[in-house]
Amino acid sequence: MQNVMTTAYVQDVQQLRRQYAALPAVAQRLDGILRNIYRLSQNKLPQPLPNLILPETILIEWTLQQPQQDFSQAAVEFQRLDRCLQNYRGFLQDQFGFWGQITPAVAAGIARLPGKRYLEVMAGNGYLSYGLRQFNQQVYATDSLGWVVENETGKQLLTPVEKLDALAAYRKYRQQIDYVVMVWSPDGVPIDWQLLQLMRQDTPQIPLLCIGERNGCTNSTEFWQQAHYQHSAQVTALNQCFPPLDLVHEQLFWIN
Repeated sequence: MQNVMTTAYVQDVQQLRRQYAALPAVAQRLDGILRNIYRLSQNKLPQPLPNLILPETILIEWTLQQPQQDFSQAAVEFQRLDRCLQNYRGFLQDQFGFWGQITPAVAAGIARLPGKRYLEVMAGNGYLSYGLRQFNQQVYATDSLGWVVENETGKQLLTPVEKLDALAAYRKYRQQIDYVVMVWSPDGVPIDWQLLQLMRQDTPQIPLLCIGERNGCTNSTEFWQQAHYQHSAQVTALNQCFPPLDLVHEQLFWIN
C-alpha cells in the first residue's frame, strides 16, 4: 500500500496548510487532519476535530485580506479548501477502513458503563474494540469480513477480529456479554434489524449500542423505524464524544 503521507489527498492538505497559515481556524483544522492521518497510519485512534464545515465569517475574513482584483480567485480557492475538508471522512474510509468517528474519548466513555463485557458486531478493522481493550474491557470483536474484496475494511486490523457475521456472533457470545456494540452498519442492509429482533426474542435485557446516523447514511430503514431508543443523561454524556464534524449527524443510540 502507498505510504499514506505521500497520497494526493495528504499533499493537498499540506499545500492548503501553507496557503492558509494566516487563518488560525483553517490551520487548526488542517493540522488536526494531518495529525489524525498520521495517528491512524501508526495504528492509533484519531482525536476529535473542530467542525470541518467552515463558517461564512472565515471566508469573509480571508476575502477581505485579498487585493480587490483577487476576490473571485479567493472564492475559487476557498471552494477547493472546502472540498478538501469535506473529503476527510471519505479519505479515512478509503485509506483505513475507518468509518465511525471512534476516538479515545468515545472508547473511554463506553468503557465507563457498568459491566465490562462487549460483543462488537460488524467490527471492520476493530477500531472500537481496540479502543475498549485499551481500557481493559472484555471484547469479542467479530465481523463477516465480507468487504475485504471491496475496500480496506477488514484488511488493516488493529486488533484480532473473529470471522463471524452478526447473527452467528450474537448466538455464540450472548451468554457472556453485557452489551452489543455496532458501528456504522451498512446503509440499507437489514442485518441490523435481524439482529435486533433476535436480541429482543432471546436476551431483551442486553442493550444494543449503535453508532451511526439515524435515517441517514448508516443502517437499514427497518432498523431505525423499529428501534426503541433510550434517552438518559448517560446517553447524552456519551454523545458529547461525537461533536459535529461535517454534514453527517453521527451519534450513539442506546437501543432495546
